[in-house]
Amino acid sequence: MLNASYALLNDTNSTSGAGSPYTLWQTVVILIFLVIMIVGTIIGNALVCLAVAIVRKLRTPSNLLIVSLAVSDLLVAVLVMPYAVVQEIKGRWVLGRTFCDTWTSLDVLLCTASILNLCCISIDRYLVITRPFDYAMKRTPKRMALMIFVVWVASATISIPPIFGWKKSDSTEDGQCVVSQEIGYQFYATIGAFYMPLGVMIFIYARIYIVSSRIAEQENRSKPRGASLAPSHSSNSVAARRSFETQQELNCVRSRGNSAVEMLSSKPRRSAWSGFLKKSRLNRISSSKERKATKTLGVIMGAFTACWLPFFCLALIRPMCASCIPNWLTSIFNWLGFANSFLNPIIYARFNREFRTPFKEILLFRCRGINIRLRSESYAEQFGQVGAFREPATLTPLPHNTVVKYNSQGSTVVRLNNGIQSAEAKV
Repeated sequence: MLNASYALLNDTNSTSGAGSPYTLWQTVVILIFLVIMIVGTIIGNALVCLAVAIVRKLRTPSNLLIVSLAVSDLLVAVLVMPYAVVQEIKGRWVLGRTFCDTWTSLDVLLCTASILNLCCISIDRYLVITRPFDYAMKRTPKRMALMIFVVWVASATISIPPIFGWKKSDSTEDGQCVVSQEIGYQFYATIGAFYMPLGVMIFIYARIYIVSSRIAEQENRSKPRGASLAPSHSSNSVAARRSFETQQELNCVRSRGNSAVEMLSSKPRRSAWSGFLKKSRLNRISSSKERKATKTLGVIMGAFTACWLPFFCLALIRPMCASCIPNWLTSIFNWLGFANSFLNPIIYARFNREFRTPFKEILLFRCRGINIRLRSESYAEQFGQVGAFREPATLTPLPHNTVVKYNSQGSTVVRLNNGIQSAEAKV
C-alpha cells in the first residue's frame, strides 16, 4: 500500500498529461471517491472482526464464516484496491511485471475467497433451516474451521496457476496489468470463482425461501383463532393461575454469636401460566431472528450478484475480443466488483441487529462493559423490563420482607411481615 501511495504521489503533477485518461478535476473526484471506498471497506470489515472478538454472544461457529468473509474483504482493501487506484489514475501499470503477477494473483485469491465465503454462509444457513436438530450437533467450530480452510485452498488453486505459466507471454500488454487472458484459464477461473458459487447460492436461497415460507404457513395454521391461547389450554391456565407460587432466594448473612439471620427476597415465580407465555414469546423471537438472518442473506446475495455479474461477463468476452470492450467499461465493472467488499459490512450493520448494536458501541468507544449492556438488552427483549410482569388481580399480595432466624437451640423461627400482619412459626 505504501508503494502504491508513493507511485501515485510521485506523478501527481502529470496525471492530466500524456498517458492519463482523466483531466485534473476528474482525477481529484475519482481519487476522493475511491479513497472513501477503500477506507470504508477497511473500517467496516475491521468492525466485523472486532465485534466478534469482543462480544461473547457473537462468538458462534457460524460467525467464524462471517469473520473469514470480513478478513478476505479487508485484505482486498489493503492489498488490492490501492494498486488498482494507481493503475486507474495513471492509466497504465507502473510497478513492474513481476509485481503485476503477484498483484493479480492476490486479486484473484482474495476476491474468490470472498465469493466462496458467501457461498459457505448460504450453505450454513440452508442447513440450519432444513436440518436444525441434526446440523446443530455438527455445527462445531472445528467443522466451520474446516469449511474456511477449504474456501482458502480452493481460492488458491484458482489464483496460483498463472504464476506457474498458465497465461500469455506478457501480462502487461498495452501498459495494463490484467489477470491472465489465456482462454482456458479464464473459463476455469470464472466458472470456479463465480458461476459455480452463484449457481449454488441461487439454488440454496430458492430452497431456503420455499422452506421458510412453508414453516411460516404451518405456524400460522397452528395459531388458535380468536384468542392468544387455544381453548384446550383454558383449564390449564386457571390451574396455573391458582398455582401461582413464590420462589424465595435466601441470602445468608452470618452474624456474631450462635445465630444467623437470613433475608428472603420474595421474587414471584411466573408459574406455568407465565412459563407458557414466555416460551411462546421466545419461539416468536427465535423465528423472527431466523427470518431476519434469511433476509440478510438474501440482500447479501443480491448485492453480490449485482456487483460481480457484470465483471465476470466481461471476463468471458475479453479473451476472445479485447477490442470490443472499452477501457472505461472495464474500470467501472472492476470497481463495482470491489464495491461488494465495501457493501458486505454495511448490509450486516443495516439488517442484522446483533452486529448493528456492537458496531455502534465500538464506534462510540464504549467497549468497556459492552457484554453486560448487550446481555441486559437481550434479556429485556426476551422477557420484558424488570417488573413488567403483573400478578393476577385475584391473588393477595405476597409478603415483601421475610426473616428467618436460627436460635441457639437449633430451631428455626420464620417471621413474615407484610405491613399488616406478622406471624411467627417454629420449624
